[in-house]
Amino acid sequence: MGILNLTPDSFYDGVKDLDLISLEKKVKKNKYADIIDVGAESTRPFSDSITSEEEIERLSIFMDIKDSIKQKLSIDSYKYDVIKYALDNGFNIINDISGGGDKNCNIGLAAEYGVPIIIMHMQGNPRTMQIKPKYDNLIDDILFFFNSKIKIMKNEFDLSDEQIIIDPGIGFGKSIQDNYSIIDNIYRFKDLGFPLLIGLSRKSFLSIDGDLPQERKKASLQMQSIAMYNGADYIRTHDVYDTYQSVRIIDRFKK
Repeated sequence: MGILNLTPDSFYDGVKDLDLISLEKKVKKNKYADIIDVGAESTRPFSDSITSEEEIERLSIFMDIKDSIKQKLSIDSYKYDVIKYALDNGFNIINDISGGGDKNCNIGLAAEYGVPIIIMHMQGNPRTMQIKPKYDNLIDDILFFFNSKIKIMKNEFDLSDEQIIIDPGIGFGKSIQDNYSIIDNIYRFKDLGFPLLIGLSRKSFLSIDGDLPQERKKASLQMQSIAMYNGADYIRTHDVYDTYQSVRIIDRFKK
C-alpha cells in the first residue's frame, strides 16, 4: 500500500502547493504498489483536524487524474462525508483510523458500497494520542478492541470476512516499546483470522540519535521486513519500490 498525501503538513512528505504536476510525480512513486492510500488530512501526533469541505477540496484535485491509475484506491479518512465522496468517485477501500466512525457510520458505508474497511486501533485522537499513552495490557487491550469491532461488523452490518482488515495502529497512542511489542506479537493478531495491515513507515519510534523522517528509510525497510516475516499481509509505506523488492525476497525465503 503506497502512501499518497495531499496534505501540506504531513510529518514526512507533505506538499504545500499541490498541483497536477507534483501530484503526478507522487503517483509515479507508487508504480509498484497494489493499493494507493490517498489522504487529504494529516493525522500526525498533535495535529489539528480540518473540515470535511477542506478535505474534499484537496481530494478533488486527485480526481482529475484518478482514471489514469490502475491500482486499487483506498481513502485514508475517518469522516463519513469524505469517505462517501471517495466511494462515489471510484475508490475501492476505506482506511479508517477512528475504528469505524461515530456510531460505526463508516462501517455502514463499507456495507452499503460492498468494499473492504481497514479498522485501526487508536488510543485517544491525533491531537492527544501521544500524551503518555498507557495500557493495562497492550496486546490484550488491542485484541479486546478488535474482537468488539469484529462482532459489530459481522453481526450488525453483515460484512463478509473479505471486507475486514485490521490495523493495530503503530504510533497511534503507543509508546516506543508498544510499537515494537505489536510487531513482535503480530501472530496474536493474525489468530483473529483477518488480514493485518502494518503502517510504520518513517515514524518516530524508528528514530536513531534524533534523526528526521527523511533519514529513516533504512530503519523503515528493516522493520517492515520483520513485520512481513512475522505475518503482516499489507504494508503501508512511503517507499514503495524498496518495499516491493523486500516483499519479493521475503516471499522467496518463505518458499
